[in-house]
Amino acid sequence: MTALWSNLLVRPMTADEAELIATWHYDGEWSVYDLASPQPLLNDLTSYHAVVGDEQLIGFCCNGSSARVPGMREESAILDIGMGMDPTHVGCGHGSVFGRAVLNYLSANHPARTLRAVIQEWNERSLRFVRRLGFVDAGELTVVQDGRRIAYRVVIKRPHRVSN
Repeated sequence: MTALWSNLLVRPMTADEAELIATWHYDGEWSVYDLASPQPLLNDLTSYHAVVGDEQLIGFCCNGSSARVPGMREESAILDIGMGMDPTHVGCGHGSVFGRAVLNYLSANHPARTLRAVIQEWNERSLRFVRRLGFVDAGELTVVQDGRRIAYRVVIKRPHRVSN
């Protein structure tokens, strides 16, 4: 494992990192995750965290309202989360290391909360990823955004202790 992946750090995101993330472009169907501008991140920067390795931004995570899709209700015992990796690293076999770093960070900072994520139903790659991290299916959610019907799988992970 290279130095980039051997000691990941999750920390508050900077405005410059939000600007960089807005330049990331995903291939094919995954382009739905592209940002038109950094503004959504900048509007709620305190909910976003950078994931860095060897001082290089490799991904991010978010929590709270920034991680919820329209139609989802906030629940006090649940922490809504989202995460994304720089598209140049997607599919290179580092997802588990990245995901564990994010989960350890979130669990350490929100130890008694169940983690909840929503993933578009067609996105089997991301669904496999979260299931490998210990998330289980908790239902589905269908919303209409920009006149389109979007189906999501809702997954949860019960509180756990931080591991190394």
